Amino acid sequence: MLIKSNKEEILNYLEDASNLKSGTCHGVFIPEDEEEVVDAVNICLSKKYPYTVSGGGTGNVGGRIPFLGYVISTEKLDNIQTMENNKASLQSGVIIDKFLNEINKINKFYPPYPTEKSAFIGGNVSTNASGEYSFCFGPTRNYVEKIRMVTGQGKMIEIPRGRYFADSNGIIDYEEIKIPIPSYKTPDIKCSAGYFSKPGMDLIDLIIGSEGTLGVITRIDVKLIDKLPERFILILFFKNEEKVMEFLFDVKKNFSNELYALEFFDNPSLEFLKQDFSEIPDNTCAFYIESVYNDDILEKWMTISEQYNAIDVVVSSDKKSYDRLIDFRHRLPENINTYFKKLNITKISLDMAVSEKNFSSLFSFYRNITSRTNIRTVLFGHIGESHLHFNLFPIDEKEKTQVKEIYMKSLEKVLSLGGTVSAEHGIGKIKHQYLEMMYGKKGIEDMIKIKNIFDPQGLIGPDNLFPYSLVKKIQ
Repeated sequence: MLIKSNKEEILNYLEDASNLKSGTCHGVFIPEDEEEVVDAVNICLSKKYPYTVSGGGTGNVGGRIPFLGYVISTEKLDNIQTMENNKASLQSGVIIDKFLNEINKINKFYPPYPTEKSAFIGGNVSTNASGEYSFCFGPTRNYVEKIRMVTGQGKMIEIPRGRYFADSNGIIDYEEIKIPIPSYKTPDIKCSAGYFSKPGMDLIDLIIGSEGTLGVITRIDVKLIDKLPERFILILFFKNEEKVMEFLFDVKKNFSNELYALEFFDNPSLEFLKQDFSEIPDNTCAFYIESVYNDDILEKWMTISEQYNAIDVVVSSDKKSYDRLIDFRHRLPENINTYFKKLNITKISLDMAVSEKNFSSLFSFYRNITSRTNIRTVLFGHIGESHLHFNLFPIDEKEKTQVKEIYMKSLEKVLSLGGTVSAEHGIGKIKHQYLEMMYGKKGIEDMIKIKNIFDPQGLIGPDNLFPYSLVKKIQ
């Protein structure tokens, strides 16, 4: 097992897409197989070293950035072990892009892959990640069939779906271990906020979305589906947002059987893209749509675009133009992250979601904020799932203070609507306060009690989900 301790060698492990600063660690363990993962965990246990699991570094909430102890990197656990029928078994360090390319060769597809294809599959499971196709197929949780991981006790365990369930008293009996599920219920919307909790839940769903706080995931079995049929992408540009909600609900009502992706870009978002796509019309907003392809469906889309007075429609006509429009969708987060780094501030991104019935209220709330501030903002993302990314770019201390107020008011609004403080990015190290607002102190204590069962010394993932000091206090 390789162990890195030289300062220059470990710098890469002290950052992710959050732009969170001040990461530090004593060294990095890089195991090459499950046995070496067990060895790394046991070294940390014997010396009482806290340790952080490191994936691909694409996260937005600082989850892989250590502030003490050691790092255990899964980068060498990168083998796809089996691909047959509609299942695959792969190690946690497999890069998503590699996985998609391999299963494409056998005409299969893995729907919940995220925008950042350089992410590791283990990181996706740890955050219950989702992406452009989650509108149609749902998040990572829907596709995970088995997890192998090393617990905080240095023990390798295997958790298959469908074997261990919570009983009527909310207790999961796992090999003589009694695991009480949290007293709260995870909202029935797109959600990546804390440990999953639902009456009668499957144990595997407790691990999915646990953000590296219960163990080091080493292998995952996932479901695959058949390769998607031929499809095309449309980008519809509108001169204003006056009929955004009306168009959204019309599309969801009348195109549900044809839709794969349904995304939204406000005008400031499009401004971030003009350096790469100069043909974007000025002073517009846009819907990005991926749909089943045939001439009748295309004609149907042209009709609704005329009905709502779209000022321009861009349609992919071949693989080259399809790939370019895929890049249109993926380029925005990259450009935004670059801008945050230019400002030298931690990424300020509201990743909240609500139910469909409450989405109009949230959208109006965001627009009321942007109409009252001069702070640069963008609003974009997964509008089909009632989930938009609201990013703010403060340039001085006065604006940073205003952003904090906006963030808190937005949280209060979302929670009043029964929503989630994090739909897909997770909590990591920068949203502890918001998770407590969502579930209360009792909810946080419930999670820490579960963590203590898997990790009695409280060494795994310090400061992920909740403060390390609080974990030590509740032990």
